[in-house]
Amino acid sequence: MKREIFIIFLLLLLSFPAVRALLAPGGFTSHDLTHHVIRQISMDKLLSEGQFPPRWSGELNNGYGYPVFLFNYPLPALVGEVFHKTGLGYVDSVKAVLFVSMILSVLGMYLFLKSFLGLRLAALLGAIFYLYAPLRFLNVYVAAAVGAALGGALVPFVVWSMVKVTKSQKWVWVGALFFALLILAHNVTALIFSSLILAFAGLLIWQSKDRWNLGKRLALMFILGLGLSAWFWLPAILEKQYIRFNEVYAGFYKDQFVSLWQLLRSPWGYGLSHPQNPEPGNMSYQLGLVQIAVMICWIPFLWAKRGIREIRVIGIFIVSFFLLSIFLMLKISLPVWERLPFLSLVQFPLRFEALAILLASMAAALLVKYLPNRRLIFICLLVLVIYANRNHWNINQVFDPGENYYLSLKTTTASYNEHLPKWGRVMPKEPSAKLEIIRGIGEIRVIQDQSAQVVAEIETTASAKLRFNQFYFPGWQIQVDGKPVKFNYLTEGESYGLPVFDIDNGNHQILAEFKNTPIRNMADGIGIVSVAIWLWLILLFRGAKRRGKLS
Repeated sequence: MKREIFIIFLLLLLSFPAVRALLAPGGFTSHDLTHHVIRQISMDKLLSEGQFPPRWSGELNNGYGYPVFLFNYPLPALVGEVFHKTGLGYVDSVKAVLFVSMILSVLGMYLFLKSFLGLRLAALLGAIFYLYAPLRFLNVYVAAAVGAALGGALVPFVVWSMVKVTKSQKWVWVGALFFALLILAHNVTALIFSSLILAFAGLLIWQSKDRWNLGKRLALMFILGLGLSAWFWLPAILEKQYIRFNEVYAGFYKDQFVSLWQLLRSPWGYGLSHPQNPEPGNMSYQLGLVQIAVMICWIPFLWAKRGIREIRVIGIFIVSFFLLSIFLMLKISLPVWERLPFLSLVQFPLRFEALAILLASMAAALLVKYLPNRRLIFICLLVLVIYANRNHWNINQVFDPGENYYLSLKTTTASYNEHLPKWGRVMPKEPSAKLEIIRGIGEIRVIQDQSAQVVAEIETTASAKLRFNQFYFPGWQIQVDGKPVKFNYLTEGESYGLPVFDIDNGNHQILAEFKNTPIRNMADGIGIVSVAIWLWLILLFRGAKRRGKLS
């Protein structure tokens, strides 16, 4: 135990240079930090209104509404909410999630490699290799891609759980939880790593003496993880047909392929991504010179040690997926992207670099385990990987306009507004009111104004036409005096995309509610059943532990 505590302390000490810049007060210039701060504010509001799962924000898109957490991964903002409730501001809460993602990635990778390889020194080096890679710093300090950063931190915990499942079935519930958290943290990262995770599961099953039982355990782990996160991913997939995502990103990846030279070496910058037409100050695409050097050394090492079964099997696994990740980032893979439509969800081929980084970390750990003079190799590689990334662990510029600045922003929290309903549009200014009389005369008094529920009273002297200033999305229902009313949201002119309905003269109460669709009800139901099964497994394994056996 003392040795493990020392190792964890050493990991945190070695990680400090990588996270030090996040401890400075205020925000910083980046691609997405402002988007995530606005989402954090929105998450806080939706949860305070009792909306769970949080899905629709009535304030975003300048008050015309936006399905922010129907399609945007919710876990980073949920974790950020924990920090916010402890007293941190919205900006610092988002930065805290970035900080935690870096620390968790080191700890998770150490746990995985130690369980998989059985050597602390090798696991320690692999964990540092996983942290000190250009892409990790790009996600945090250049893009502030909170979802990708947190997703990258959770992947090692998933594969660690899989290794533990091979030794005891009680780890199934742990693995299911981490798999669900990965999907909720960043669905794109989960998609990128899905092939590797499944192949790794196949590798573990093939190496096991009890393949049938291990296969059932891992299958239960994945199915339960999908069930626990179904409330997010199932509506996101089945209701994507109503938003602009495909129009925006259908061929977006075609201009984002990098060259082999850019993976080897490209200047560090804080600008946007234009790999095929690079401009001064653009972001870097480098994989990491030390990571590449380790993989180059890994090929002859694999050949020389091919007689060792562990190296032969794991080595082929590492090399195959490393080459696959490089291939998918280069333009020669364009026919594959065009034939596999789900790849367009990845948007940036560079994101497959996350696969290469994890595999290079595994290769570095194996070199330490099997080469002679392991301590010398450990020290040399440790110094080299930290030194090679010395210019990457800083922000570009401080940007600290204050919390009120972010509170005043009501954007769509996306650069390309890809989650807008197909019939909606970006609104330049806020509406005069949630409910508006567009024909006739009357007076409206809003009693309750929440994202998922608006209650108002109206008094008119003649029949009138009203507009509900929230873009329609499946789930919106409007009642007048407790009775559903038909509305039209495809009216031309200023009403386009906004529900419009008629009302008789007199005094009326209007209720507009954003309710679940059958798809969302099904997804929530699967989630509830999965939580019940998950809790039952915990109780089952705890009870079996008390009895001293597992059936």
